[in-house]
Amino acid sequence: MANIKKWEEGEKWVEIDLDICEGAAECENWCPVSVYVIEDGKAAAVNIEDCIGCAACQRVCPTQAIVRHWAWK
Repeated sequence: MANIKKWEEGEKWVEIDLDICEGAAECENWCPVSVYVIEDGKAAAVNIEDCIGCAACQRVCPTQAIVRHWAWK
């Protein structure tokens, strides 16, 4: 079973599979509103309330660890 963590704020949410996240920081680097940080070698959507739904994070993740994003419910 995958280790999927969900961050949410109202209708905004993102799920990250921590088993495959390598902490490459592409989500952190490409997010235009700084939703992500790398904590303990894994991505964390600590500022999910700022998400604008652009999905840059999901597109740039090299391991496709960002498995669900609110824009594609």
